[in-house]
Amino acid sequence: MAANLGKRKRQATGEATEKPRKSKREASEELDSALEDAQAIFRRHFEAQFKPLPEVKKAAKPIEAAPEEEESQEDESEWDGLSDEEETGVQVVEHTDAQSRMAAMSKEELKAFMSSKVPKSAPEVSLLRDKAGTAIPDDDDSEAANLKKDLALQRLLAESHLLESSSNTTVSGKNRHKATDMRIQALGSKTSILKQEKMPMLHRKGIIAKQTDRETTRRKEAKENGIILEKAKNDKKRDGKRDRGVGAPGVGKFSGGTLKLSKKDIFDIEGPKKSSAGRGGRGARNRDGLGLSFEKVRTRPAQPGSEPTYQQSVNSRPEITSGFML
Repeated sequence: MAANLGKRKRQATGEATEKPRKSKREASEELDSALEDAQAIFRRHFEAQFKPLPEVKKAAKPIEAAPEEEESQEDESEWDGLSDEEETGVQVVEHTDAQSRMAAMSKEELKAFMSSKVPKSAPEVSLLRDKAGTAIPDDDDSEAANLKKDLALQRLLAESHLLESSSNTTVSGKNRHKATDMRIQALGSKTSILKQEKMPMLHRKGIIAKQTDRETTRRKEAKENGIILEKAKNDKKRDGKRDRGVGAPGVGKFSGGTLKLSKKDIFDIEGPKKSSAGRGGRGARNRDGLGLSFEKVRTRPAQPGSEPTYQQSVNSRPEITSGFML
């Protein structure tokens, strides 16, 4: 009995699920037939007044196969019916920007672009000129033209690092001042015109360290790329003459209130030694090297008829005592 009751319940549930399906299908068919009848009525009425319309072939709807009934009760409870819309894949939307980005422009180029003035055509002008001011052609092989070209090449090598930051072949702005300073120093200037005299020590040390680092990096990259640069200059300069203060002695060394003279200074003052010119002659020097000279002086005779006598006088040179020249 229990087994029969279970089968009857299953059959009853199956019939209950089939009834609403049939009712939905019938309702849809009736609605389609009613629409077709209404269209046919309007068609006949239109054709009665105007020409007949061309027949439109209606595409046949695909017949959907009914799903197979599952035997298990659990599967029947999970079934939700047929979906009207078919499942579609992932919708991919591609968005591409049709506008091209404007290339980066320098400040000068942007200013010239936004200016209302008509841009002037800049023809290529030869930078090499002679004394009269006329341009020197590239085909000229004279000695003066070669010297001009060598000078231009040297300047190009010396100022090549200034042209890296700009696309123009001519230096402008800050780089132009740097190029002018380099040319003035090449002509013999001892200090830079861009050097700031008064500055905090920490700022000056930072600037010097940054310049040294930048110069080292530039020479390293040039060496790796096979670029020939100008020879590095040695900044250490030794002046042969030292400046003395106003009123200071020009000979010797003055320290502690005492003027100290070396043998060389004394020799420069006295001059070279003179050889003796005979017995009792002028220029004789004593053994001490003080430069004493002897002169003969004629005196009157003490008694008439006697021979005159000669007296020697001693003329001494200046003496040096306690470090001072007296």
